[in-house]
Amino acid sequence: MKQVHVLNHTHWDREWYESFESFRFKLTEGLRYVVDRLEAGQFDNFFLDGQTIVLDDYREVVSVDEYEQLVEWIRAGKIEVGPWYLLADEFLVAGEALIQNLKIGTKLARELGSKHDIGYLPDTFGHIGQMPQILEQFGIGHAILWRGAVSDSFENTWVAPNGSHVKTFVLPLFEGYYQTFLKHEAFQKEMDDYLTRNEPFVKSGHYLVMNGADHTFTAPDIKDRLNAVDLPVRQSLMSDYTDAVATHRPTATIHGEQRDPSKIFILPGVLSTRTYLKRDNQLVEDEALNTLGFLNAFLGTETRNDSFREYVWKLILQNQPHDSICGCSIDAVHDEMETRSARALAAMRQFEQTQLDKHYPAPYFGEGYNNQLVVISTVPVKRMLPVETTIRIPKRLDLGHISLSMNGGPIEIDVLRREEKEVFLRHILAEPHYDEYVEYDVVFSIPVEGAGAYVCEIERVEEAVTPLAQTEDVIENAFYKIETNDQGLTITDVVSGTRYPGQHVVYSSLDAGDTYNYSPPLEDCLSKATLLHATVERGQSHQTMCLEFTLTIPASLDDSRQKGSEQMVTMPIMTTVTLYEHDPLIRFKTTVDNKAQDHKLRVAFDVGTCEVTTADTAFDWNERETMRDKRFDAEKNEECVMAQAPTYSFVQANAHTLVHRGLQEYVVSTYDDRDVVELTMLRAVGWLSRRDLRTRGNGAGPGFEVPGAQCLRTDTFEYGLVLNRENESATHITSFRRRPIVHQTRAATPRHWFTMTGGVFSSVTGIEPNVSEIRLYNPTRERVPITMTFEQQVTLERVTLTGDVIEQVDAAFTVRPKDIVTIRVTSEEK
Repeated sequence: MKQVHVLNHTHWDREWYESFESFRFKLTEGLRYVVDRLEAGQFDNFFLDGQTIVLDDYREVVSVDEYEQLVEWIRAGKIEVGPWYLLADEFLVAGEALIQNLKIGTKLARELGSKHDIGYLPDTFGHIGQMPQILEQFGIGHAILWRGAVSDSFENTWVAPNGSHVKTFVLPLFEGYYQTFLKHEAFQKEMDDYLTRNEPFVKSGHYLVMNGADHTFTAPDIKDRLNAVDLPVRQSLMSDYTDAVATHRPTATIHGEQRDPSKIFILPGVLSTRTYLKRDNQLVEDEALNTLGFLNAFLGTETRNDSFREYVWKLILQNQPHDSICGCSIDAVHDEMETRSARALAAMRQFEQTQLDKHYPAPYFGEGYNNQLVVISTVPVKRMLPVETTIRIPKRLDLGHISLSMNGGPIEIDVLRREEKEVFLRHILAEPHYDEYVEYDVVFSIPVEGAGAYVCEIERVEEAVTPLAQTEDVIENAFYKIETNDQGLTITDVVSGTRYPGQHVVYSSLDAGDTYNYSPPLEDCLSKATLLHATVERGQSHQTMCLEFTLTIPASLDDSRQKGSEQMVTMPIMTTVTLYEHDPLIRFKTTVDNKAQDHKLRVAFDVGTCEVTTADTAFDWNERETMRDKRFDAEKNEECVMAQAPTYSFVQANAHTLVHRGLQEYVVSTYDDRDVVELTMLRAVGWLSRRDLRTRGNGAGPGFEVPGAQCLRTDTFEYGLVLNRENESATHITSFRRRPIVHQTRAATPRHWFTMTGGVFSSVTGIEPNVSEIRLYNPTRERVPITMTFEQQVTLERVTLTGDVIEQVDAAFTVRPKDIVTIRVTSEEK
C-alpha cells in the first residue's frame, strides 16, 4: 500500500425521488456546508460529481457574493467540476447530445480553471462502446466506471471499437461509489474492511476511497478522523489520484460496450419505462440537429445566436440525467420533463420560422400570394424525398385546387384536406393579421441530390379536389404489397415474390416489475390483439391503410401480484401504414389508448429464425446474439441477464430493418417456433422500486408508488420497416426522423449544398460564418471511402470533437473502421 486517497464527494442526482426544486435547496445547503468545511480546514478539497450544471442551479438561488465565494474555491483548485454538464444515460440519448454535454461542461470547467481529465461515469446504467473514443477526442485520458463494467483489476485500459483508449478505473465492489463509513463510529474498522476487499483489485498500490453517496456529504470532522487512521491516507481530488497513478501502466483491458450485471444491477427495464419520454427526447434532439445545427449552418451561421443555441441544448440535456430520461423518478419529475421538452420545441420552432422568414420572405399583405414552396433536405444523400405539408392560398384568390411543379415538370400530389378558415398570422415587423385562407394539406415526393433547397412552384387550378380513392384491404408500390389477416399483416416483396406473414402483431403480457426492471409474474398471461378492420386510401403519390385493433387483457395484477386480475379491460389500438410511391420504407404510426396497468405492450415482426441482430448505440452498430435461455429468478443482490437490448435508431434482423422514434428496447422472442423482433411500445408499472421482483434480488431505489409510470394515457409512436438488404441503407436509418424543412414563400431559388456518399451522416453544425462542421462515422469493420461534393469551392479539414485540426483532407477520403470523424468545411464568402 503506497497511499489511500479519500475523495470527498456527493453523487448529485438533480431530480429523482424528490423534485428538482426540492433537491436544489438541499444542494444549496450542501454547497454551503462544503465551503464552511473548507474554510474550517477540515476539508482539504471536494469533488463536485463531475458535473457543472450544479453551478448553474446554485447560482440561480444564491447571492452573487455567495456564488463567487464558491467559485473562488474552484479557481483555487480546492473544488473540481466537470467535464460533463450533467451525468446523462448513455444508451437513451444521441451521440450528438453526449458531445454537446461535454462541450458545455468542459467550457465552464476551463473558464473556472478546474482540472477535468476524468470521464466520470460512476452511476450510469451501463456504458456505450464508443465512450473511450469520445473522451479521447476531448483530450480526456481517464474514466471511472461502476455499473456494467467488471474487471479483476481496478486499473484498466478501456478500448473503443476503433482502438481509441483511456485509462479507466473500475470500481470493483457491489456498493461502488457509495461509501459513507467515514461518518460512522466504527469508521476505522470499516476502513480496514473496505481496503481489504479492494486489495485483490488494486495493482498500483494507490487505493481510492469515494467518501460520499447520493445526496449526502461526509463528516464535518473528516480531517480529524483521517488523522486517527494509522495508514498513509490523504484527502485527494480526482486529478490528484490520476497524477499519483500516472506512471502505472494497467495490465487489464476492457473492450467496448459495458453491460455486465454480475457485480451490480444495470437496470435494463429503463429502456422501456415511460416510453413517451424517450419519444419526446428524440423529437427535440432531432429538431436541434435540424434547426440549431443544419438550418443555422445552411442559411448562414449567426454567432449572435450561439447563446440561444446553447440555452436550448441545455434545456434538452436537463431531461437526460440517468434518473430522468430513464423514467425512474417520481411523477412530478417526469411532468416537468414534458414541460421542458415542450419549451425546447417551441423555442426551436420559432427559431426556424424566424430564420426562414428572413431568408425566404413570405409576405401576407398586398397583392398576389406566396407561390413557391421551398423544401430543404437536411440529409446529404440522393433519394426520393417524401413531403407532407400545408399550403395556404388567400380565399379571394383560390380557384378550388392547386398543382405543384419543379424544374418545369409536374409533381404528383395528393390533397388530404381542403378547408376554408380564418387564419391568424403574425410577425414582429408587421401587424397581427386575420384573413380568410384556404388550406391544402398535401403529400408528394421530389427527387433530391443531397442536402439543400429545392423549389416547387404552386399553381392555382380551377377545379374541385377529388377525394382519395378507397379500395380493398391492400396497398402496394414498386417495392411491397401489404395485405391484412386476423392479427396483423402479410407483406410481399414485389421484386422477389417472397411473402412475409406475421408482420406487425401486437402482444401484451403482464409485468410485476418496477421502473428499473421488467419482471413477469409466476402466472403470466400472453394476449394478442385482434384486427377488427382495415380502411385503405389510394392517392397518386402515396397509399395508406388504417388498421383498427382491439386488445383485451387483465386490468392489472391481482393482490398477490403473481397473476392477472379477474377484471378485464379492452383497449383500442389504431395503426396507420403508409407507402410512398418511390420509397422502400413502410411507415407505421400507432396510437395506443392504454387502459390497463401492470403490463408490457409490444409490436412484433416475424423474422424466421434469427441468431444475430444488429442495433445502434451512439456512433456505432452492435451485433447481439439472440438470447434463448431466459432466466427470470435472481438470487439476493443479483440481477438476471435479460434479453432486453438497447436500440437508438434501428434494429436489423435477417431481411428486416426496423427504424423508430423512441422505441428504444427490443427483444427477440419465439412463438410457434418462429422468431419475432419486438419493439416495446410501453411498459406499465406502478412503483419506482420494489424488493419482490423475480428478476432483481433487491431494491434499486425508494419504494414509492408512481402511478404515472402506468402510462394510463393516449400516446402515438412512429416506426418503419425496410425489407431485404438490397433496399436498405444508412439513408433510411438516418433520414427516418429527419423531417424536411418546408416553407411557403415567393422569394426562393434552388441551392444544392452538399452530397455525401459512404459512412453514416450524423450532423452538420454552423461554427461561424462560412464555417461548418460535418460529423459522420463508420459503423463497419472495414475501411470505407467517403466522398463529399459541395456547390462551391471549400477547404476541408479533419478536426477533433474539440475542434483541433488533425489534417487537411480532399473531397474523397477514407475512414477507418468504427471511427467518428468531424470535417470542418470552410467556404468562400457568399
